Amino acid sequence: ARLNFSHGEHADHERNYHLVRQASDAVGRAVAVLADLQGPKIRLGRFADGPVVWETGSRVCITVEEVMGTAERVGTTYKNLANDVRVGDRLLVDDGNLALTVVEVDGPDVWCLVLEGGKVSNNKGLSLPGVAVSVPAMSEKDEEDLRFALALGVDFIALSFVRRAEDAELVREIMRQMDVDLPVIAKLEKPEAVENLEAIVEAFDGIMVARGDLGVELPLEQVPMVQKRAVQAARERNKPVIVATQMLESMINSSRPTRAEASDVANAVLDGADAVMLSGETSVGKFPIAAVRTMERIIDAVETDQVRVPALVRQSRSRSGAIVKAAREIGEALDVDALAAFTMTGDTVRRLAALHTRLPILAFTTDPRVRSRMALSWGVETFLVPQVGHTDDMVGQVDFSLLSIGRLKEGDRVIVVAGSPPNVQGSTNLIRVHEIGTHA
Repeated sequence: ARLNFSHGEHADHERNYHLVRQASDAVGRAVAVLADLQGPKIRLGRFADGPVVWETGSRVCITVEEVMGTAERVGTTYKNLANDVRVGDRLLVDDGNLALTVVEVDGPDVWCLVLEGGKVSNNKGLSLPGVAVSVPAMSEKDEEDLRFALALGVDFIALSFVRRAEDAELVREIMRQMDVDLPVIAKLEKPEAVENLEAIVEAFDGIMVARGDLGVELPLEQVPMVQKRAVQAARERNKPVIVATQMLESMINSSRPTRAEASDVANAVLDGADAVMLSGETSVGKFPIAAVRTMERIIDAVETDQVRVPALVRQSRSRSGAIVKAAREIGEALDVDALAAFTMTGDTVRRLAALHTRLPILAFTTDPRVRSRMALSWGVETFLVPQVGHTDDMVGQVDFSLLSIGRLKEGDRVIVVAGSPPNVQGSTNLIRVHEIGTHA
């Protein structure tokens, strides 16, 4: 579940957070909560007399001065606009619905020719594709929201408008101050992020392909290939990857999606994404439950087909990486019923998830926080178990947990992946073929 800090007050997010936790407890299913920071979103100011229309071919002024806007002149939240843009630069308003080109910079005023006109209202987004903007990755509001989200107890932090790998440290420094350590997700929305993709995937703990802003900042025909590259890069490093924005956009107002939207969701699944995300469809749409059910049906249909997610081009040479790959291959060769992995940090399970095995992945952990975070990884069912001191007892936990809820039955076989001795981080070194119900 995503808490979008671009909208709402802290009280709204706190209420929604507790509703998610209550629902999670009620159904016995781990749900991760992601706090999505707004980032340094550049916006137009307010208009004195309400929305205006910018006619194609007209000239308008965007100024860094504090003004109440008119049809001819409006302010902006970005006070370095006049310093950063040049004549010929292209500006986009309202997610690209209006297009302008800079024709003159006069002190604090940036004069633009309207290339594609339309209606403009208060605080609409202003995008500067191709312009190296001099704004920090985190605003004062982001820092306040981050501290609030950390105190609330969310599972992930998403940083908007990431441009370079070093941006992750801005979030982690505040975490260190609060003695909290959470995974940080980089939202790919800027051309600079695409250029620095490999370094960003290394530095962050996961990736979100935020195609709305990305499609404004980049030519739209480039977005599908950026999505595929980002998903592949994240999978190769065992990092979860989310594909987001406009997946079932028409369902904001319609009870059924378009055929193209269904194909879009399916392609994200086939790319190997860990998660696909609904935004406006569930936050302000007329058919939120139908949108979720529709997306679920599409995912189920794709994942039960014989078409497979692409194999990883580059695979880990670490001990843990080799063990989980071997466990997957043994499990598929023996046609077992599931892979059961014990983990302290979630790393072993993320490695299994990145392989997109056809076998169910059953994850066992003693840490409730790790259990919630694993909910973001592909194909994972999570189980919270007490800490034990011997690997035989871990196998016993598999039997008890799965038989007690009817998840598997006696005689079913699983591949157990664990570490010996137990409860030691990074100790994954054991693969065992186990028949359910045979533990003494």
